Amino acid sequence: MGRRALWATAAPRSARAVAGTVGRLALDAGLDATGHPSGFTVSTCTDGRKWGEPVAEVSGRSFTQEAVFAPETVRCLRITLTAPGDTGWAVNEIRLYADGPDAATTLQAEQATDVKGVTRGNAATGLLGSGDRLGFRQVRFSAGADRITVRVAAPGRGATGVLQVRLDSPKGRVVGVLPVRATGGADTWQEQSATLPHTVTGAHDVYLVAAGGEETAAVDWLTFRK
Repeated sequence: MGRRALWATAAPRSARAVAGTVGRLALDAGLDATGHPSGFTVSTCTDGRKWGEPVAEVSGRSFTQEAVFAPETVRCLRITLTAPGDTGWAVNEIRLYADGPDAATTLQAEQATDVKGVTRGNAATGLLGSGDRLGFRQVRFSAGADRITVRVAAPGRGATGVLQVRLDSPKGRVVGVLPVRATGGADTWQEQSATLPHTVTGAHDVYLVAAGGEETAAVDWLTFRK
């Protein structure tokens, strides 16, 4: 869908396409600073008539919001806005993908495809302790990456533990470690970054695994850059 539109209500909007396999959707508000989406769900349909429960729920604010879900062959997609506001949301473009998200985009914690040991809210996780994890399926490092940034909230003082970046399985090789510093409270958010020893390329399942502390951090999002 390439035509720009403003959506001001929570009424469902449907994007119809030729049947194909879809596992990721990007809703792009273009450069509109006030109209980017705050929340929506994605539902699928295989016959043009019968809709199931939402396969993805997205919340937060950014110019491009991504919904990631288990790949399936569909005929139609329905996008339902779930957090209407006073300003209409600008929809510049809707992009559909069969593959996983790009590492350089914002990987929202609530969209993780694998979660262990921690609660997942509408916009972030609870506090991860040692051994807890988030996983993202088939993340593409198209441009390569040697740096990770994670938006975290961490109570306590000083160092609270580390977040390990593991590839391909929760016990896979560690390609980076982010030492987490206390942010001043469980509701105080900061972006913290670390350099990866080697450039990561290709497509991998990516796991963020907490270690070294009972309350390492809550996670809002993460991204990889070069």
